[in-house]
Amino acid sequence: MIVDIIFGFLGSGKTTFIIKALEKWGAEEKIVVLVNEFGEVGIDGDLLTGQGGDVVEMPSGCICCTLQADFRAQMLEISQTIKPDRVIVEPTGVATIAQVRSIVEAQLFEHVIEKINNVLIADATGFMDLYKANRHFVESQVRNAQLALLNKCDRVDKRKAMVTQGALSAINPEMTVLMTEFGAVDWAEYQFALSTAPSSGRRVGEKDTTHMGGEGEGRPVHHHEEHSHEGGGLHVHFNEAEDELGYESFGCVYHEESFDQWALEALFERLKASNSGMGEIVRAKGIFRVADGWMLMELASGEFSSQPLRPSTGTKISIIGKGLDRELIGAAVKGCISAENLIEATSSGTAKAQ
Repeated sequence: MIVDIIFGFLGSGKTTFIIKALEKWGAEEKIVVLVNEFGEVGIDGDLLTGQGGDVVEMPSGCICCTLQADFRAQMLEISQTIKPDRVIVEPTGVATIAQVRSIVEAQLFEHVIEKINNVLIADATGFMDLYKANRHFVESQVRNAQLALLNKCDRVDKRKAMVTQGALSAINPEMTVLMTEFGAVDWAEYQFALSTAPSSGRRVGEKDTTHMGGEGEGRPVHHHEEHSHEGGGLHVHFNEAEDELGYESFGCVYHEESFDQWALEALFERLKASNSGMGEIVRAKGIFRVADGWMLMELASGEFSSQPLRPSTGTKISIIGKGLDRELIGAAVKGCISAENLIEATSSGTAKAQ
C-alpha cells in the first residue's frame, strides 16, 4: 500500500487538501484516512467521513510521542484487516514529522508499504512568522518533506508568495514547492513532483527526538492531560496537553442544541481579537447545528470563514491557543445557543446544558 503523510501547522489547509485527494483517488482506490488531532474534540474526522475513504480517528494525544504505540498498532491493524491501496495520515499540526516517519518506515511494515509520500502543507499567510518564532521545528518539518504545497496563495500578494517559496526551497533545495489555493493542485504536476523527489527512506533505528520548540534541540516532550466532563447533554473536554510552546485546547460537544448563526459569527470574530480576554487563539474550528441546517466555522491564520455543511451527529467546537480562559470561552459558546432552544428547555423544566 501507499502511505501519504500530509502534515503542516495548525490551520494550513491539510483537511481541505485531503478532501480533494479523496475526490481524485476515492473512486479508483481503497483508501483509509488516519486522523490525529490536537485536543480532545476532533472535527476533521467528521469532515472527512463520507468523502470517499474510511476514516479512522486516533485518540487525543500526539502520534509522534505519547501515541506512538497506538499509531503503530493502528497502522498494523489497518494493513491486515482493511488492506487498503492507500493510507493517508493526517498528524496533528504540532507533531514532529520525523518521528511519524520513523514509525511508518519501521521494519514491521517493510513488506506492506510500497511507497511513502511526505507532503508538507504550508500557509503562505503565516509561514514566515511561524519560521521566525519556531525556527528549529519549521526547518525539521521542511527538511523531512519531499513536496511542499504553499497554500492560501490567493490571500497574499505575489511578492510575499515568492519570498515564502524561496524560504522553503532554501531550507530544502531538493523539495519541489507548488503554489496552491484552497488546497487545489494540478494532479499531473503533483504526481510528477513526487515521482522525481528523493526517496523518503531513512536508516533503520535512526531516531528524531525533537518536538515543537524554539531553541533547544532533542528535548523530551511531556504531555499532561486532565479531562472534565459536565452533565446533561453537554460534554466538555479540557485537554491540558501542551507542547513546548504552551499550546492547549478547549473543546465542547453538544448533542441536541441549536445555535444562533449570527451569535457564532460574532464569537469567532471576537476570538480573532487580541483583547478578547479568552487567550491567544491560533486556531478555532466548529461544526454547528443552526436554524437553517449545519455550518462549518473556522478561524485560521487570523481569518474567519464559514460554509454550509451536511448534517452531522452533533455540534462540536475545538479551540487551540495559549493561556486559554476556559471558563470565559465556555460561557461564550454557551451564550450562542439559540433563544428558541433556551425557551424550550426552560418550558420543559430541564436544562439541556448545565
